[in-house]
Amino acid sequence: MRRFFVLVLVACCFNVLFKQTVAVSAQTQTADDPSRSYWLEAQKLAQDQVFLLNRIEQALTSPDPNRIRAVRGQIFLYTWAVDRFLKSNFPEPGVLCAPPSGTNSSVAGTDAVSLEEAQVYCALYASTQELNPLRAKLDRRALSQSSTRQVSLIAPSAPTYKPAIVGKIAKTPIANETPTVIPAIAPPDDIVSVLQSSRQRLVEVQSAFPTEVRFTIPVQPLRSDRTPYDLYPSESQPFSAFLAQPETGIARLLPIEVYRTASNTQNRLLSTPTERFPLATLIQREGLSPRLAVRVEGDLFQLIQTDLDYGFITDLGDVAIESLSDTPFEKLSSIPQTLRFFYTYRPPSELEAVQTDRRRFTTGKVAAFSLNEPLLTQTPAATNRTYLVRSIQYKVPELITSGRTLLPNERRILKDLLMMPSSDLLFAFRPVSRRSDGSYTVLWRILTKFPDPQVRDLDRYVEK
Repeated sequence: MRRFFVLVLVACCFNVLFKQTVAVSAQTQTADDPSRSYWLEAQKLAQDQVFLLNRIEQALTSPDPNRIRAVRGQIFLYTWAVDRFLKSNFPEPGVLCAPPSGTNSSVAGTDAVSLEEAQVYCALYASTQELNPLRAKLDRRALSQSSTRQVSLIAPSAPTYKPAIVGKIAKTPIANETPTVIPAIAPPDDIVSVLQSSRQRLVEVQSAFPTEVRFTIPVQPLRSDRTPYDLYPSESQPFSAFLAQPETGIARLLPIEVYRTASNTQNRLLSTPTERFPLATLIQREGLSPRLAVRVEGDLFQLIQTDLDYGFITDLGDVAIESLSDTPFEKLSSIPQTLRFFYTYRPPSELEAVQTDRRRFTTGKVAAFSLNEPLLTQTPAATNRTYLVRSIQYKVPELITSGRTLLPNERRILKDLLMMPSSDLLFAFRPVSRRSDGSYTVLWRILTKFPDPQVRDLDRYVEK
């Protein structure tokens, strides 16, 4: 038995010594392989350049000059690292990367450098030649934005009054208050062209790297057509039978924080949160396409009410959305009073009355409708429950929302200027999952299309 344990111990010792020998041999091989070392260092510099170009691009659209100063310093550090890499591999990059006499090629291999290595070497060399002059341009850019920030951004010609309620002019909360003008920050074309050229050069040289050390060029988040809140293809597959039915769909309901954090108050040239994260369209049509105007606010589903838009919502409980359908008018007496109201309510035809009803549903003070239970614009959010929504939406004319005075040449076309497309829908939605970011994936279905509501007294609210 003792001999057996001795043999096991000796075997273990040999195994450990063998692994250490292999590891040391592998390290020595990597250290002694100049080609391997070359590609690893080149891959790191190329990847760093990708990130640097992205940071420069983002800093150019920011009003903060400190961000520009920061990337200016990063350019210095990056070009210094590239220059050190170039000199350690070939002392005269200008000679190696000079076009061979009588040819159109900008790169040629040598006895000591392969064609692929020379291509990457010269691409990094060209990047330093382009990025170094940017430092002076960024200095001027930062200085310009610093002086701009010291100048008042208040518009001197802004009016003392502004439309606080649709169709009415109200005083600002502070006397003589004028709105802040959001800066329009456009990246300089000469700098943008350098960034595009550098990025294109990286794309072209990417295939020259060995597969195992190839760097990646991620999609630009600010230019991508997709957003982090898009639906995954796998999310809709289980509901293909339901989605094959007419006037149904699947969409995402986003938290209110998404619209706040994505605000473009720093640069009015950037897309707005609504443009980046549009609401799902329920019906595509001319004039006004009604949308799934619901968002998540805390632990509530909240109707989005813009201008004159309003509505009300209720929780039907764990009812299959497939079982819901349009209810004929003669059967309304058999359903509870609150649900009956979803079918019988008719929007007013006067602007002031519309806004009065809008406030009633927002506050829950619906005694004027002879309802025993309140109807609100929000309800607790949960999955595997079905919600019923009555949604009235308007596209209010610019002449009304701006509160401006009617121009003389507009008087004869006043009727056309006051055209207000609208929609009135009863639809249901059912949350089927919730992501960690607080957003919900929901199925929706249109139940009833009511006649488009008309507001017939808009001419009373025009400043003539």
